[in-house]
Amino acid sequence: MLERVEKYEIVEEIGHGGMATVYRARDTRLERDVALKVMHPHLQGAREARQRFAREALTVARLRHPSILEIYDYSGEDSDTSYIATELLTGPTLKHFAAEHSEIPPELAACAVLQVARALGAAHAAGVIHRDVKPENVMLHEDRCVKLTDFGIAQLVDVQGMTTTGQVLGSPLHMAPEQIEGKECDARSDLFSLGTVLYQLATGELPFTGQNPHQVLKRIMDGQFRPPQQARPAIGGRLAAIIERMLETDPTQRYPSAAELERDLLDFVGELGIDQPDKTLAEYLADPEAFARDFRSRSIERLSELGERAQRRGQMPEALDYFNRVLAMDDGNARVLDAVERLGRRSRLRRAAAWIGAAAAAAGLVAVVALQVIGVESPKPPAAESVAGAGAAPPAAIAPVAPSQPRSDPEAATPTTAAPKPPSGKNGAQKLRRERDRRSSASGAPRLVTFRPSPANVSIGVDGAEPRAFGPSFRSITLKPGTHSFRFVGAHDCCEEEQLELRIPPGDEPFVVQKSLRFKPATLYVVSDTAADVWVDGGRVKGRTNDLIAVPELRALSEMHDIRVSADGRQDHSQAVRLTAGKVAEVRVALAKVEAGGS
Repeated sequence: MLERVEKYEIVEEIGHGGMATVYRARDTRLERDVALKVMHPHLQGAREARQRFAREALTVARLRHPSILEIYDYSGEDSDTSYIATELLTGPTLKHFAAEHSEIPPELAACAVLQVARALGAAHAAGVIHRDVKPENVMLHEDRCVKLTDFGIAQLVDVQGMTTTGQVLGSPLHMAPEQIEGKECDARSDLFSLGTVLYQLATGELPFTGQNPHQVLKRIMDGQFRPPQQARPAIGGRLAAIIERMLETDPTQRYPSAAELERDLLDFVGELGIDQPDKTLAEYLADPEAFARDFRSRSIERLSELGERAQRRGQMPEALDYFNRVLAMDDGNARVLDAVERLGRRSRLRRAAAWIGAAAAAAGLVAVVALQVIGVESPKPPAAESVAGAGAAPPAAIAPVAPSQPRSDPEAATPTTAAPKPPSGKNGAQKLRRERDRRSSASGAPRLVTFRPSPANVSIGVDGAEPRAFGPSFRSITLKPGTHSFRFVGAHDCCEEEQLELRIPPGDEPFVVQKSLRFKPATLYVVSDTAADVWVDGGRVKGRTNDLIAVPELRALSEMHDIRVSADGRQDHSQAVRLTAGKVAEVRVALAKVEAGGS
């Protein structure tokens, strides 16, 4: 390691990239700590590399923004050692933070991305395109904000973009399609890359993954990514729409500017009462776990209120989106389950009224039909509306009551339209439900079946049909009473596939199908030049370096586990590793030798 570069005393290495090494250093003249980025020795003689290093320094020095890393000093092109001195950020990177906090509240993910969007907006206004927006290039500072770093690094990649074997240099996970094709990049390219960052923060996973870089690049070019709301239903349709617009393969379909993205993100977080996102982000970063717990309860309350308001205004899709977010966080929330049930009941009544009106119009009749919620069973809509009950005969239409006939006149009511008086008391209500079930069974009336799978990122196939992704657009299905088969398939090979056969009894109330899938074992692969033992969770699982180690009995889709690597004559190595069901986590470990006489 270097000891000194001109007036800077090197303290320690804090980062290493493809172009430079970053050190914590002390400016001996101004007596302050800085981050010193020093170009790798093998690039010092490359004229083009030095020019681009200089361009980065001069470009970023013009950018003055609280969310952009500030440059203090630059060596100049004629210096024997090319370096850039910048403000020293406390860290960690956003990538490291996201790995340690798998369920960042969606609004807080939006608050962090808001600051990056503002930084990009300032850069774009100055004619600077970052080209390398990714979580590794966003750093936390003083547990209060985030800052965008490493402007200009991607320009070197653009020149040397492909090796002779066709491998793309650098991580392909966040590149925009036009960047992959070598086309001109603009502000919208940066917003695509920022969309991958927002996706990862909000859902806990990357949008584009694959077995190798080529597969990842193809999926980016084809726009193949798992819908964000399916990856994490709690983010809701509004944030999902923002992310999906950012990740459009066609740049003309993306946000045209960072300012427009900022507007939509502000509206999104504003719904939850966040009117000062920078302050809220600082409160979260100061104590993520405590803040997230409190924010979750406040979010459930606020989203419930928003759903009920939308429900009163008749905005049913909006209401369901709010309610779905609540149920994704608290699937047993009685307040929202009751509201959803009322929504379903009201929807059935509207469909029934519309069907009756159509039947009356077809017969050339003008009538007033009174639908009683209590005592008269609402007529069912045509069976074509049922997914699994297609072919069932529609119920008989209620005969209209002529307006001229007095309602009190017993002769005015026919047996078809008369409303039986509902029985009173608890036993009476039970009798009424049994009677309705009997009539439903006799008529073969379909019944609403609601799914409650765990985890939520599954696909469900009914009666041999192709599985559909569980989410806001598919949480329930209408089936005729009888025996049905259900197939539950975990997303991304995370869980053991399950087959379930259930008898759906007749009835008017929704029938709930609950199913918890078992997570597949995660696989740990510890790469080391030393043969050593690997201990997981204090010895619950044991293996060897350079071997695949299965870690079963995961309690969540993705979770942290402690590992210890030990070998004779070497210092033990311990760290926390994130393991994901059905996936391989690779860890590289170098075990230092124990010095003679040491312990």
